[in-house]
Amino acid sequence: MESDAHEPDVMERVIPIDGIQVMFHFKEPFAEYRSAGEYIRQPRSIISGLSNTYTDVTTYGEAGVIFVRFNSAGACNFFRFPLAELENRSIDLSDVLNKDIRRVEDLLCTKHSYPEKIKVVENFLFSRFSPVPHYDFILMQQAIDLIKNKKGKLDTSILTTKLFVSGKTLERKFSWYLGKTPGQFIRIIRFRETLADITLNKSRNLTGCAYGNGYFDQSHFIRDFKLFTGYTPGEFMRKYPECSVEE
Repeated sequence: MESDAHEPDVMERVIPIDGIQVMFHFKEPFAEYRSAGEYIRQPRSIISGLSNTYTDVTTYGEAGVIFVRFNSAGACNFFRFPLAELENRSIDLSDVLNKDIRRVEDLLCTKHSYPEKIKVVENFLFSRFSPVPHYDFILMQQAIDLIKNKKGKLDTSILTTKLFVSGKTLERKFSWYLGKTPGQFIRIIRFRETLADITLNKSRNLTGCAYGNGYFDQSHFIRDFKLFTGYTPGEFMRKYPECSVEE
């Protein structure tokens, strides 16, 4: 993404996704809205863990950034520390990688074309690639596939039964390799599926969407929706009428 200095700043609400993200700013970094009109500038390079709430982010002058979004179990092959340390956080990559990331930042500023910039990021990632143990990779991938195939409509006891592991083992693996517990990850997937349902099936009312996506009652659905987006479902529909469904 890139924008000129004369273009107006754009604020967007970032809602939870199911994978770690990395951002490399090669122009002015974005700013995150905190409260009462206060903003904090992002670091030049940033890694964001899985979150259970939203963040308001705005461009801040002339912007230029490369985003990397990992598959759910992708980032653990490049960052060999417990990803739970990133839970609900975005941190400066230099705090993790120090000199290596400064070199990448300097190179991005010297390259002029997008392919050249992307190549810098790819080379950096390839240099860090170190696959997790095969057993753990298979376990995590099977768990993620089960959750996504069921669209988040299952509990952790089903996972442990189907995968033949203890709940404690599964929780430890998820915290290390994904950055959330199985229950928290299921909650994110269920929300994402519900949001997709609201957007794609405009003929369904909100109550139908809630029950159809595994919420036991409407208050539970509204509570989760507001936690993840900052809006009630009704407020969300009024703000984004292109996603409108019958209430």
